[in-house]
Amino acid sequence: MAEDERDRLPILERAQLLHDATLRRHGDMLDDHAERLAQHAAQMALLRALLERQTTTQQELTATQATLHETLEAIKDLLGRHNGH
Repeated sequence: MAEDERDRLPILERAQLLHDATLRRHGDMLDDHAERLAQHAAQMALLRALLERQTTTQQELTATQATLHETLEAIKDLLGRHNGH
């Protein structure tokens, strides 16, 4: 038997090594995917919180604009009276 033939791994051993490497790689990919899903969930929670804050701020701004409109109308009414005070 030639030395290069003895140094070669049998086909089944090479297939097993390839299979093991593939399983490790897939395991790494699944771990990475799970980590990215967790990051995504955390980012979505932050976005939901921001949306709630934005909605609250918009409601407060709308209420403030209504109050400012009422105040402006009251000032116009007072200016329109020309009562000198």
